[in-house]
Order: sequence, then structure tokens, then C-alpha cells
Amino acid sequence: MKSKTLAIFGIGVWILSVASSAEDLGGNYTAPAALIVISAIATLIFTIMAVVRLWKPQKVTTVLFLASSLISLVYISTPIKIINFILFIWVVSLLWVMGKHESLSKKLQKNSGLTSEEFSSVQEDLKKGDHDGAVQIISAVQERDKKNFKDATGVDAKDIIPEIGKDISWTDIVNHAFRVFDFDRNGTTVNENNQVKAKSSFQPYGYLLVESPILNNRVRLPIIHRDDFLLAASVFDDPQLANLIESEELLVTYAPKHLGPKGISGSPHHVLHYAIVPSGTLESYYSVNNDVRMAKPEPQKLFGPFVYQGEIKVQINSEPRF
Repeated sequence: MKSKTLAIFGIGVWILSVASSAEDLGGNYTAPAALIVISAIATLIFTIMAVVRLWKPQKVTTVLFLASSLISLVYISTPIKIINFILFIWVVSLLWVMGKHESLSKKLQKNSGLTSEEFSSVQEDLKKGDHDGAVQIISAVQERDKKNFKDATGVDAKDIIPEIGKDISWTDIVNHAFRVFDFDRNGTTVNENNQVKAKSSFQPYGYLLVESPILNNRVRLPIIHRDDFLLAASVFDDPQLANLIESEELLVTYAPKHLGPKGISGSPHHVLHYAIVPSGTLESYYSVNNDVRMAKPEPQKLFGPFVYQGEIKVQINSEPRF
């Protein structure tokens, strides 16, 4: 039984116990004997299952809940009932939170392509601080998936360039940094008055070919805001800056002012922020503190404070500190 289901079962058990414990004015139980027996059995089953489920992560709570349940069998008083009720609510809450965590883990495991055993091994390695062990498992799985894909289709996955928003969720890249390799204008033009004219209203203004330590392949990053297109063009159309990024790095991050559902921007402001930094900066940024920024990115370390209104420009950070 899943933790969330067990929590719901516990709530049902509590309702059943309240219904079976009704008394008349003389202190006699008014509920049918069968209901009282069913309630007692259900309470016992829930207690055992809850204790088993919570024993490792919440030993103290488990011991208190078990002790309270046993005491209530032989000694019933108002204080005991109150304590038992508080502990019951706490146990149900813990089970509910565990259920949400299990659902999230299941979703992550499904999206990662790992089997349940492989996903558990990765989690155990991360808990032990064995980051290299976790990476090795993930790398092996990725190579296996690439081989299976090539065997099935005859196409090498390395030759496929995924696109953000189609093959990769926007949510997965929010605040992460990427190195820009190329700028595809997708037929969009800019006149002498800086007016941007897209080839189609149903397509992005252009694309950036980017890579990052958080991904295995280079990917296409759609440019969905006119100002972000102008910022990219300001680098590639400027001979001095275009030459500079040959020896340095042009980085970009997707960081909307307001984040909407599925990682889509929830405001009309531009969403891409650019910075030119020394070569090798991206790898150094992600390798700090055992790759902590893989999970908790801090893009302002590279791009400075995000600007959404007024003058927006490509930052030049010659001495990034992270």
C-alpha cells in the first residue's frame, strides 16, 4: 500500500473508531458489536502498517505512536485520548508527505529512464556522498538507451539535436546556464530601426545552439521574445564581440521574471539573459561544492542581477566569482 493510500486509510479508520465508540447516557456502547470488532481490527492493521512504514525515517514518532496506542488499550482517559489524537494526526501527515515524495520520485525515475533498482542505487550513492558512483550509473543507463535507440532506428542519438520546449521541458532548464555555439535567425530580420520581423507568427524568432554540463547533448534553445533575439544579434552582428566569443564564452540562461505553469514565462518581459565570460567558466561554475549547482543553480553569479525593464544588455563578466 502506498504511503498516501495508507494515510487515507488511517483517516477512514479514525472515522470508523469514532462511530464505533459512541455511548449512551449510561456509558454503554450503542454501535453494533460487528462494527466495534471491525474498527478494532482496522485500527490494529493501520497501527502496524504505519509503524513499519515510518520506523526508519521517524523512529521517535513511531515509538511514541505505538506506545500511545498500546496505553489506550488498557487505560482510557481524556489526556490519553488527546495525546493519541495529536500523534495520529502527525502520523497521517507524515504518511501524506511521504506519499507526495514517493510520487515525485516515481515521476523522476520514469523521466530519467532508470529502472526502480537503478534509481534506488543512485539515491543511495547520493546519500553517501558518492557523486561519482551516481554519475556512473546514470551514464551507463544513458549509453544503454542510446544503443537501444540506434538498434531500433538505425539513428545515432548523438546526431539528434533536442529542442527545448519540445523534447526537453522548459521547467528542467530554468535558471541553468548554457554555452552558446551558434545563432540560427530562423528567417527573422532586423531593420535599421531595430524593428524585428519574424518569418512566421507561429515560430520562434530564432534558435541558439547551446550546451551545458546539465545535459548530455547540445540542444536548440528557442528565442521566443524579440528583445532576446536583439540581444543575441547584438553579439553576433558586432565584429568585436563576435571575435571575443571565439576565445571567451557566451553564456545564456532562461530566467523569466514570473514563472508560469510548465516553466513557461508568466509575464511579457524578456526571458533570456546573456553574459560573456572567460573560457572554462561554465564547467568551473557547475563543479563548485560537488556540483551543488546542478540542483540549485545561482545564475546571478555569472549574469549579475537580472534586468527586465529599461536598458537590457549582454553583460561582460571578466572575473566571475562563484
